[in-house]
Amino acid sequence: MSRLFLVLLLVGCFALPGQSFGAERRENVLAGKRLFNSYCMLCHGEDGRGGGPLANKIKLKSPVADLTVDKYQQMSVEKLLLLIEGYNRKETLMPKWEKIIPEKNLRSIAGYILMFTQKDLRMRGDARRGREIFRQSCVACHGARGKGNGVLAQVLGVKMIDYTSRSLSKITDEEIITTITNGKGEFMPSWSGTLSSEEIKDVASYIRTMFGK
Repeated sequence: MSRLFLVLLLVGCFALPGQSFGAERRENVLAGKRLFNSYCMLCHGEDGRGGGPLANKIKLKSPVADLTVDKYQQMSVEKLLLLIEGYNRKETLMPKWEKIIPEKNLRSIAGYILMFTQKDLRMRGDARRGREIFRQSCVACHGARGKGNGVLAQVLGVKMIDYTSRSLSKITDEEIITTITNGKGEFMPSWSGTLSSEEIKDVASYIRTMFGK
């Protein structure tokens, strides 16, 4: 089992606010994010607020639910799961997903929805996509293991930041994003314009997920 897979699996099992999760009920919220973007984002939007491209395209009698409001964020996973499946729900254009998606996957979606109001960088970006960006754009300086000893760093005779050290825990999520976006110091370039804002979040999420909290 690769280290990255293990880390991602553990990240997917973090307890959610207001929930009490045992080992048998640790929803994989990372899988839920991918599923949400495949099935739910069109109407609910990437941020869950109801402004998805399909919702904006067609005229609905009632607005698409904003999943970030307390009504949904304070639900248990079980209650939200029932709502997604279609139980005790007023008639809407929203599909009764139990007929389409396996319960295990719906449970992951419910777990991810309850992360919408969380600001954890590991959930704001996609660490899997960030891994590829890191390999393509960051390894030359920071090294494959994030120790700051990449080939280019050695050629320049410069010690880059060691992501595996405890110092990363002292850096806020926003500082990581800002550094990648705007650059820092003499050797860290600005990636704004080269990477999109979403790609910057992805690689920042990978750094936080892989190398430390």
